[in-house]
Amino acid sequence: MKFEDKIDIYNDLGKCLAEDLPIETLSPLNNPYMNRVLTFLKSTAFVNLKKIERMLRQGKVGYSSTSRQDEINMPWHARDWNIVANAANIAEKLDKLIQVSYNKGKDGTFAQVLPGNDIIMVKIPFQRMIASSGRDPPLSITAVAMGQALSEIFDVTPNTDPDGVNILKNVLLGRYPQTMAFQPGNPIFSLLQPTTVQEGLGTGFKTITINHIVALAEKRTFDAVVLASIVDQAAQFEMGNALGWFERYHLLGLAYQGLNGDRLVLDLIEQNKEGTVGDVVSSLIRIGLEDKVLKQGRGFPAKVFSGYRMYTAKDYPRWNAYMCAGLLAASIVNVGASRAAQSVASVFSGFSDLCMFESGGLPDPDCGRIMGIGLGLTKFAHDEGGAGGIGAFTLNNNLIRHSSGFVSPCLAAAMCLDSGTQLFRPEVTSGVFFRLKQVDDLFSNPLEKIVTAAEEIKSSI
Repeated sequence: MKFEDKIDIYNDLGKCLAEDLPIETLSPLNNPYMNRVLTFLKSTAFVNLKKIERMLRQGKVGYSSTSRQDEINMPWHARDWNIVANAANIAEKLDKLIQVSYNKGKDGTFAQVLPGNDIIMVKIPFQRMIASSGRDPPLSITAVAMGQALSEIFDVTPNTDPDGVNILKNVLLGRYPQTMAFQPGNPIFSLLQPTTVQEGLGTGFKTITINHIVALAEKRTFDAVVLASIVDQAAQFEMGNALGWFERYHLLGLAYQGLNGDRLVLDLIEQNKEGTVGDVVSSLIRIGLEDKVLKQGRGFPAKVFSGYRMYTAKDYPRWNAYMCAGLLAASIVNVGASRAAQSVASVFSGFSDLCMFESGGLPDPDCGRIMGIGLGLTKFAHDEGGAGGIGAFTLNNNLIRHSSGFVSPCLAAAMCLDSGTQLFRPEVTSGVFFRLKQVDDLFSNPLEKIVTAAEEIKSSI
């Protein structure tokens, strides 16, 4: 083992799922379940048949506005094609076009119609992903395959329907490649944003939206925390932030905050269920002293007469993991009381300040990054931005992307606990992803699956 740290994992009911797991078994690099989640995110696309049908019938394509989506209106190019009624036929054609078969055997790829009959989920074959330089195939291959499938079904060729060929391309991809991005609300989409709008090396996983994570978890708070932690920490590894000196820092934070390690998050919530953010900080300091993660240092000079003593943390990565767990607990306590997700921004700054004061000047969570995010998020989500709904943010949003992966679990938890105060609710922005559990149980009980996978590889680690 690279690290000596071992941890017990508890679920949201306080049941111990595993004891003495090496933290390496909980790494996105090693844990098989985490690998399956990440593979799904980067190799799966969705096709909104109802939207394609509506766009074709109205002749509204290639728009650039998010809200109205109607500045380009060409009814003379409209087509009355029954797309939704042909969902099964389209899925069958997509399946044949996309799969990679050897020895006449079908691989594991499929195009599946989701409940409601208006969305097709497309999984790209492993062979295609391996032969690709990145994560573009779910969008590029699905778009071309959809174009071919619709052309065959509705007899769209340069000879039979030249205008139909043009409008079909613009329905599926908007003005791209004239523009960097597809049209807002593009009918072909994935959980991750296109690479053409990705900012920074290794930030692909951070292009997922908070509300998408909440929908995958079906608004179960701890499930959303787990999924957000997997995705954001995978991004930290890909960016190089969790390499060498900092790997243990990230793994401990993931284990304690994201996976309720040693029951710390749940204990802090239960102890302060009728308390405040400050009460969570006080409980955290007490637990830190009891666990010997903190110890009291020198007192202030006698002339001050305050009795105030400094604290020291010999193992700062572990203390940071404790603080990040406390940050999540404080977010859940605060938003759980207000049932308004927006208040989580104030928790970030308030909790960070109180931690520094209460611990005698030790760094706040994530060495100041949480405080910075809290101040910016409060400003733009409240007074200036007003309608800046945190659920619509991607993990790479310029207000929240500076954390080491410890902010997104709190935001996901806040959106799960929100009672509908947000303009951009998960049901509005990410409704299709609530349906996934009806056809795929990958995102059900993620913590239990992480633990099972960790137990399987523990001996090899």
